[in-house]
Amino acid sequence: MPIMKSSVSRLSPTQPQAGPVKLLEERLLGKSMPAENNPFVEADTIDQTNPFAEDLNPFHDREGEEGAEAIQLLNTSPPPGEPTTPKKNGVDKHPTFGASLKRAFRMSKKPGRSPTEDQGEEKKSFLKFPSPLSDPETPWKGPEKKGVRRRSEELGSPVKLGDGIEKESPVEPSPRKVMSFLKRNKAKAESPTERAELGGGVDRKTETLPEVREPLSVLEIHKLIERRELVLANSHIVELEAEEEVERVKNAEGGKDGSRKAKDVELLYEALEGELKKIVAESLSQAPETTHLEQLVQTIEEEEKADRAWTTRGGLPGGPRPRELRQKWREMVRDSVAARLSSCQGDAPICQRLKHLKEQITNDLRTVRKSLVLAYPKEYDAFNVYVNSYHEVVSSCLAEMVQNDLEIHQLYSFLQWCHNDYFRDVVGHEELAAHIRKQQLKPLLPPETVQQLEDRCIALVKTQITKNMDEELSVEKEKWQQGTDTYQSELSTKVIQLLTDHVENSAAVTQELGARVALCCLSGLADLLQSFQKHAQQLFQQYPEKADGGELRGAQAIAVVNCCPAFRDYIERLRQKVSSDSEEETKMALAALDRVVKGGNEMLTQKLLEELKPNFSKLLKTKWLQNKEIFESITTIIKKHFNQFRKMKNLPYQDLVNDIHRKVVTEYVRAVMQTRMVCSSADMRMKVAGQLNKEAVELREMFANLNSSASWLDAAIEHLAEIISLKDTSSVQMEVGALANSYPDVRKEHIEALLNIRGDISHQNRQNIVETLRDFDGNDGGSTLSRGRALFAEIDATPLVQCAHLNMSCALRCFSVFRRRSVCVR
Repeated sequence: MPIMKSSVSRLSPTQPQAGPVKLLEERLLGKSMPAENNPFVEADTIDQTNPFAEDLNPFHDREGEEGAEAIQLLNTSPPPGEPTTPKKNGVDKHPTFGASLKRAFRMSKKPGRSPTEDQGEEKKSFLKFPSPLSDPETPWKGPEKKGVRRRSEELGSPVKLGDGIEKESPVEPSPRKVMSFLKRNKAKAESPTERAELGGGVDRKTETLPEVREPLSVLEIHKLIERRELVLANSHIVELEAEEEVERVKNAEGGKDGSRKAKDVELLYEALEGELKKIVAESLSQAPETTHLEQLVQTIEEEEKADRAWTTRGGLPGGPRPRELRQKWREMVRDSVAARLSSCQGDAPICQRLKHLKEQITNDLRTVRKSLVLAYPKEYDAFNVYVNSYHEVVSSCLAEMVQNDLEIHQLYSFLQWCHNDYFRDVVGHEELAAHIRKQQLKPLLPPETVQQLEDRCIALVKTQITKNMDEELSVEKEKWQQGTDTYQSELSTKVIQLLTDHVENSAAVTQELGARVALCCLSGLADLLQSFQKHAQQLFQQYPEKADGGELRGAQAIAVVNCCPAFRDYIERLRQKVSSDSEEETKMALAALDRVVKGGNEMLTQKLLEELKPNFSKLLKTKWLQNKEIFESITTIIKKHFNQFRKMKNLPYQDLVNDIHRKVVTEYVRAVMQTRMVCSSADMRMKVAGQLNKEAVELREMFANLNSSASWLDAAIEHLAEIISLKDTSSVQMEVGALANSYPDVRKEHIEALLNIRGDISHQNRQNIVETLRDFDGNDGGSTLSRGRALFAEIDATPLVQCAHLNMSCALRCFSVFRRRSVCVR
């Protein structure tokens, strides 16, 4: 049916001649509108939410009837015979209709709401809804209700699930905002100025009502999360969760299945927590934004309020709450720390990985202390949350490292880092130590794991030092076979260095581990020295004799002996580091060294004595008194050998020179005791005694220059000279007593041999002099003296008198036999 529109069909609220609303006049040709379908007829009851209520109708005038008259004209059909098409410029218009309409428009211009108040709202006239003026048979329908929230299944997964890619619907619908003035309530439509004008200046107290917030869809909430408007997004999620809870209760009462909103809520919470986790991770890797951290903290606090409210309402465990977002924040911190330190794992050497791990932790905790802590409230204790997270992640990293078969140097580095480096350089850092609660930190590794690592360390040390020391000993033996002329050996230096590395590295970890490794090294060294002693003895006994190999043989022996002082000192150092359980190992090691030194010195001494022996046999002969070259040859040979012996280190050299000193004096005394010389006069006795004293002085001075400490030997030859030179028997008795006092191992055979050299002592006086030895308790104690203090015990005396008696007896027997033969011949 054709529709005719009035010439005043639309009135814009922005034009001064128009009213505050748009008006669309529609007339039906030839028909009248029923009165009951007229939207402008007043209802008996005023509805505050009805856009046509009395107080909200801009065309209603409470002061006069002109407005009502105009509205009545608008709703009245023209008489049947009148033309329905309006003429140009308003000619032939119904005058009453035009005047009334103008008055109605003028009355609608009430001061109150300015156009700017409705800028945020979309202006839509109620005449745009279906009107009964268009079709009287169509019943009146009010404005349709706003659409409900769009669910996640309608939007094509608006949140990111798991590790997948975020997907959105192809077309993003714009939010629908229908904010027509027709939806305003009475209090909002009427300003205080309007009330003053309409009420004759009567003041009314205005009431401010809270603004009604539009519900957002799941996708819109997710967009807020992506823009990191987390607090606002969280509030909408909480509202959606409340709606879901109400719907769930209704569905439970009606026997229906659960709501889709529950899944939407969970998906949104996953997205929210994922964004919080990103913020936590980014705060470590880059300069944190304060606003993001503030959003994080506020979101946590709002969630905790929601948790408390849920608990107050009687929420049961296992429900959607409490969500405990602060605890999840701690887990986010730990996850971000784990990702941060994951770069420390890899194929790099363990020493480098531990070094990088220490530097990374220190730098990160300093950043947390300087920057991140300020964004968190004090009760969060954010710094120690990060400290504990790093501590736990480091513990996990170390537990993973020990799963590999670590070598001995890797074990030292690992244990050193766990026991010392971490607590000294990280926990004890000058900028961090005062703020770390050390009592809250658990051990980096379980005690049983540490014990296993230390046991493994001991086993590896024992295996490695045994292998390395055997290799060094084999190299040394090859040098012995080659016959090098060096007087120094590198064996002791290399072996001690091997052991020192283990002892120092282990002691740097803990004192207990250092003691265990030191005992292991001492035991290994004792085994090595026993093997070393056996090979050295073979060298001393089986070295091939060569015409020009004497000096070379001495050099090799000195080189072997020179290893012993260093080994001895190191054994003492190891013994001080271990407990009393090391006594057996110490004795074994020292005994092996003593045998090596003794064997080397005996070889060198024997070599010297073999060369001196022909000269000792010439002493106390007739030529000896007249020729000084015999004794000078002895001293010359000794000095020549000591030019080589002085290259020996101090301790074995001291033993060598003392032993040679004793051997030379012993051989000299033996030559005196076994001489066949008999002094026929007092002058001869004085000459023999003088020669003995002179040579005794030369021996004393020579061995003093050779640094001999066996000064107890110097008086032996002088005592012999005095016994030979003294004239009266009593003086001889006193000198024999002095000799016996200085050398308890002297025997009567030795005294008788000296008396035979004198040749002037009667048998009775001889008995009296020999009886002097009985007055000394030590005259039979030669066998109880130590080998180093024995002199006469090794000397056999064969006096000339006994030999003369034996020869005379033989002569008499021979004469008797000859005499009997003569008788028989006759």
